[in-house]
Amino acid sequence: MPTAPKLTEVSVQGLLGRFNHTIKFPPEQEFVIIYGPNGIGKTRFLELISNTFQLKLGRVSRTPFNQVLFTFDGGTRLTVENLAAPANEEQSEYDYTLRLLFEETGGDSIDWVNTKDQNDLRDVPMSRWMRLIDRYTPAHYRGGGKWLDPETGQHLNRAEVIEKYAYLIPSELAPFPQVPEKIREFLQSADVHLIETQRLLTRVNPSRDQSRGEPTDRITVREFSEDFSRRMHEALAQNSRTSQELDRTFPRRLLSAGYPPAAATEEAIRARYNEQSELRDRLAEISLLQGSSDLPLPDKKLDSSQRLVLWTYLDDSERKLATFEDLLRRVQLFRDIVNSRFQFKQLRLNRGGFSFVTDLGQEIPAESLSSGEQHELVLAYDLLFNVAENSLVLIDEPEISLHVAWQQEFLNDIANIANTASLRFIVATHSPQVIHKWRNRAVSLGADN
Repeated sequence: MPTAPKLTEVSVQGLLGRFNHTIKFPPEQEFVIIYGPNGIGKTRFLELISNTFQLKLGRVSRTPFNQVLFTFDGGTRLTVENLAAPANEEQSEYDYTLRLLFEETGGDSIDWVNTKDQNDLRDVPMSRWMRLIDRYTPAHYRGGGKWLDPETGQHLNRAEVIEKYAYLIPSELAPFPQVPEKIREFLQSADVHLIETQRLLTRVNPSRDQSRGEPTDRITVREFSEDFSRRMHEALAQNSRTSQELDRTFPRRLLSAGYPPAAATEEAIRARYNEQSELRDRLAEISLLQGSSDLPLPDKKLDSSQRLVLWTYLDDSERKLATFEDLLRRVQLFRDIVNSRFQFKQLRLNRGGFSFVTDLGQEIPAESLSSGEQHELVLAYDLLFNVAENSLVLIDEPEISLHVAWQQEFLNDIANIANTASLRFIVATHSPQVIHKWRNRAVSLGADN
């Protein structure tokens, strides 16, 4: 699998009509911090980065800027010029002109402008748009010029559906300009995840099978608790499939082996057994297993046949337990972060989701936590469970509702999460407490930069 490109520098000119900002991001660093006074475009800068990588070109064009340049490790560069932005957000979603210049080291450059005549686009009948979208994309028309996106549950307008799924519509049928495939594939290989300031509520849309209705807001911690329950059951199902296959072939593999391998010494068998027992105990803490193996090792010296049976058993157990390792690694860090912050309560995780138990023995649901606790919980869970590995994560104002002591620990948590989930971060903050001891990673975005 090819390595995802790493963003090493991004610079924007004319942001909000006046600011020039540059962020240098050495590829070996897990995170970089940007800070500055209100009104200099930190949030708009993050949105511009996110919308470019997701090819939401209509939203890109509605950000006031002249040019943005992305530089990646290996020397690849992408320049986006805003040649004719819409005067306001109510204007037609096609009234903009962007230029994308893609340059690879030692390769050909691609210079693309969305040159389709805007009047032609407005003249395309709505019925044709609907036929193309419904036939070639997974979006479902819900009426009122809106489509339901099954991947996110969000309602998308025509331009948003096209921005996300344009590459699925054959180019000879598409009545709109399509981003060149090489640019699209490059940007999609570099996943970007934006975490906005409003993160305690989740917008939920009616499902495809429900009658038309308005989106509703649900408490994010409840959504994440249900998501964790689903992940637990998926891990158990995967473990069950692996176990059934190994158990079915165990007798045949045992009989065909004949003799234990040279590595199957008694010391190695007992060491592997103890390691697996410890792993089972950790899995039992979150209700994935029932604890240590019910196959005790004999106290006496093991003969050749016993070593063969036990070595084969331990090989199988290792493969079975491996189905839980990624989930357990994330769960342990999630639990460590939460329990190190919250006072008088401990996180409890099981197949039903997660809740909390106070030092007085009272169980409380996650949605009963304070807003600061919910922010901490939502951010940690989102990063550890919802963001794809090797992604670039953009976090806007992580300090919201967090105690000063929690703010000072935030970037330590980010560094641990980055190593666990293979992530990189750009963090926008107003808080000197978040920056804390990481001044060497901080970039000032001010009128004079």
